[in-house]
Amino acid sequence: MSAVQSTETSASGPGSSGAVSTGSAGWDLGAMYGVIAELLLNPAVRDSGRVERYLQAIPETPMRERIERFLASPAAHNVDEYTATLELTPPCPLYLGSHLYDEPSSCRGAGACGRNQYMIELKATYEHFGFDLSGVVELPDFLPVMIEFLAVSSKYPQRDGIGLRRRFVDQYLQPGIPAMRKAMQKYESVYDILMEALEFVAQEDMERLADDPVWLAPEVQEIIPVRKGSSSTSGISPSPETSTASWYSQ
Repeated sequence: MSAVQSTETSASGPGSSGAVSTGSAGWDLGAMYGVIAELLLNPAVRDSGRVERYLQAIPETPMRERIERFLASPAAHNVDEYTATLELTPPCPLYLGSHLYDEPSSCRGAGACGRNQYMIELKATYEHFGFDLSGVVELPDFLPVMIEFLAVSSKYPQRDGIGLRRRFVDQYLQPGIPAMRKAMQKYESVYDILMEALEFVAQEDMERLADDPVWLAPEVQEIIPVRKGSSSTSGISPSPETSTASWYSQ
């Protein structure tokens, strides 16, 4: 996964062990999400420089403590461990939808299965924000891709006036974490530490998004009574500006 310039924060100086905490309002969610996304990649392709830059932007928090504990484990840097647990016919696949939905029993049911709809909605959200997956070979529900999207989109709140990002965290990300953690814990995977860190960041993100609107599908909006003199809210209609920016490239 290549670096996204807008999410990286410069270090505070040579040998810096982390940013100075100014309260949770000053925490860099982009760096917090970004380091988890990078560390969830195969150790053979991780960008260690990117990891270090993110760590220098993250203050002393429970989340940072978990990242440091993960990095201190030899298993976190073991390619064979990663491949056996998370990659090749894995017991703990990194595709979040696979933990939320059962696989269809036949090819006929594949197009209408819950996971397929889930990925369609993820892809539509990425496109609304201009998050470009054209050079990415992974599926939309690959967890590092989902987290990378949250890292990048945290820097562009002006692109979301209808509550899509809040819906992404609340409806697409958080519900799948417990099942994935359960699978990792069964195999005593060190990557469960990263999932614990992710829970921490997602909760902080939701607290910041608490005052944002809650996105509702158009068919739901149609049945909500509209008070006289007010206007109803239309469904997603991204402007050209929100669908052409390319934030992420392979």
